Amino acid sequence: MQQSTSSLRQSLRKQRQALSKSTREHFDYSIQQTLLNSGVLLRFSSIAGYLSNNGEPSIHSLIQTCSDINRPFYLPVLKKKSLAFASYTKGNELTNNAFNIPEPSNQRTLAAKFLSVILVPLVGFDHQGNRLGMGGGFYDHALNFMLNPACTKRPLLIGIAYSLQKVDSINRYAWDIPLDAVITEEGLSTFSVKARQLLRP
Repeated sequence: MQQSTSSLRQSLRKQRQALSKSTREHFDYSIQQTLLNSGVLLRFSSIAGYLSNNGEPSIHSLIQTCSDINRPFYLPVLKKKSLAFASYTKGNELTNNAFNIPEPSNQRTLAAKFLSVILVPLVGFDHQGNRLGMGGGFYDHALNFMLNPACTKRPLLIGIAYSLQKVDSINRYAWDIPLDAVITEEGLSTFSVKARQLLRP
């Protein structure tokens, strides 16, 4: 019997939170090294990511590097049932949103379609790049423009996760946008031609 989406989400979050501090730090270091070596900073002019929350892998090294080289970096900002993205430099003022997640106080935001790459947090993923999120649908709403067949300009979507979050199969619905790639502590996995062309393993 197939596990329900809600129970799968709960199980994966529990496994992620059970990681020891030392294991998490080791995995985070490996993820960030792969991320920095992938060519993201060389090939993309505007990068969006996230501040780790609820056991998500940390990408603080990339955020720090972007600040050091004056590369624009953006964080998600809650906009009703969707997300926009605000510029962020380490040390900028943050305020907690309705879900108690820090986001930039600067409310000048960009829509996702204007970004080059988005580093996407997730609860689970499969070998086809299907993503299981937190269940709020915020990234789905922010990225729904990519469902338009006429859409030619779109950000590269890179999921950031631990390998324990990989599952055999995730149900994909009409509104779901698959990831182009996923980076875990085990390395880079690519799912699209674009990712294979632009990212280094």
